[in-house]
Amino acid sequence: MDNLRLPMNELRISIISSCNMKCEYCHNEGNTVIKKLSITDLEPLISVAIKIGLKSVRLTGGEPLLHDEIENICKMIKSKDKNISIGINTNGILINKLMNLINNNLINRVIVGIDYFDKNVSKASSIGSSSKTILNNVLKIKNTGCDVTISNVYDGDYQNIKKLVEWAIKNDIRIKVLEKIDNVVSDKSTDKYLEMQERIIKDFNLEIKINELFNEKDGYINGKRLVSFFQSHCRLRECNYCKNMHLRVTSDNKLKPCLLNRNTEISFNKNNVEKQLQKSLKYLGVPPKK
Repeated sequence: MDNLRLPMNELRISIISSCNMKCEYCHNEGNTVIKKLSITDLEPLISVAIKIGLKSVRLTGGEPLLHDEIENICKMIKSKDKNISIGINTNGILINKLMNLINNNLINRVIVGIDYFDKNVSKASSIGSSSKTILNNVLKIKNTGCDVTISNVYDGDYQNIKKLVEWAIKNDIRIKVLEKIDNVVSDKSTDKYLEMQERIIKDFNLEIKINELFNEKDGYINGKRLVSFFQSHCRLRECNYCKNMHLRVTSDNKLKPCLLNRNTEISFNKNNVEKQLQKSLKYLGVPPKK
């Protein structure tokens, strides 16, 4: 284990596959059945991961705030190492539960998914809360001093993303604009995604820096990173960049080095986590079959 290190010193853990939205593009971190991880499942994994550099945990889902033990999960992680940073990917609906975690210093950063600037449902889902509600919740999070980021999946509507970027910059909140993952393999991102990037850069006079670790563009205003563009590494088969991000853990007890490569999934249990984690790290960057 001495020669192995977690990418970004982070685990991305889907603690539950249930969600209170039904986003049309959601890959649900690779989950195919409704399951959730217990503290008993997670504790040995966290303990072993700390030995190889774990500094950060990202809790995802589904919607992680639906997990009935999320507070105790956060407490368990902090008990292992109080300096571990815990982030959460959420749709921002269950704001009271989220604020409780923040106010009790159990969450260090929040990534809120929102696709639309002004619609009755904030994401590409048949159910959910309005854009106005979620954006107001983002401001509530920011006002606590907690690090908060908006994550958007670009759907081709330029005026919509322009309004979201404008709102984020005005409120000094970073926004990540993601290219939708699909089954297409190409040597470049979609034309509409590339065109959107150039228009946003021009319209907001962004200073662009390339994140060489991930081959992605970050836009700065007055020296602060406020807009990030995340192309689909799956589409480009940029597995050599994707392997630098994080190792996924799914709610059905699997270590998942690649979203699209089922052959590299490894089931884990508390009796031999170290060996399974070791094997999984070696699969990072292994591309899916053509």
